[in-house]
Amino acid sequence: MRRFGGSIAGIGVLLGGCAAGGPSHMPLTEGREWSYSVKSGFQDNVVTIKLGDKVNVGDYNGFILSSPIGESKLAWAASTLISSQFASSRFNPPVPILNEAKIPPKKKQKDNEFVQVDTWKGRIESFGKSRVASARLLQRRSNINLITGPVSAVETILDITIEKSNIEIRTWFERGKGIVKQEQRTERNMVVSLELLNNK
Repeated sequence: MRRFGGSIAGIGVLLGGCAAGGPSHMPLTEGREWSYSVKSGFQDNVVTIKLGDKVNVGDYNGFILSSPIGESKLAWAASTLISSQFASSRFNPPVPILNEAKIPPKKKQKDNEFVQVDTWKGRIESFGKSRVASARLLQRRSNINLITGPVSAVETILDITIEKSNIEIRTWFERGKGIVKQEQRTERNMVVSLELLNNK
C-alpha cells in the first residue's frame, strides 16, 4: 500500500493547469506556463508546468499538462474541473477537482466552513495495479498568505480513500491565475507542497 499511495505524490505538482474555456479560477491561453516552488521531503525545487496537446478526459475535450516529473490530463465538464490522470495515477471515471458553480457566495459563507460539493467513486490505476477508490470534494472561500503576498482564494479539499488509506489534496485557486498553492497529505503526513512563483 505504501508504494501505491506514494505514486500519487505528483498530484500536487501536476494540477497547476486548466482546460480550454474554463471558468475564471482556472484561466487558459495557448502556450501558458506556471512555475512553482515545490517542497517534498528534504528537497526544495522549482518546477515549470506547460500546457500541451489536446486529449480526451472521459467524455470531454481537455489537455495534457507536462512537467519534469510527469503528466496530468484535465478538462472542464460544464463548471467542474476534472482529471483522468495525475502523474502515474489514472482515474476512471475522471475525478472532480473544482466546482466553479458551487463556490460559496462571500456574504453567505458561514464561519468559513467547508461545503461538500461533489462525490466520486471509481478505480485508481498506478504501477499496473487497479484499486477501488472513492472521494469527496469540499470547497470554501479562503484568505492565504503566500510567498508573493496575501491572496483571496477558493480553497478545496479532495479527500480520497483507497481501501484503508487516505490521501488529501488541499488546493487554493485564485481568480485569473489558477492554482496558487497546493498540499498533499497521505495519512495526514505531508508528502508534497507547492506555491506559485509566476505564470505567463
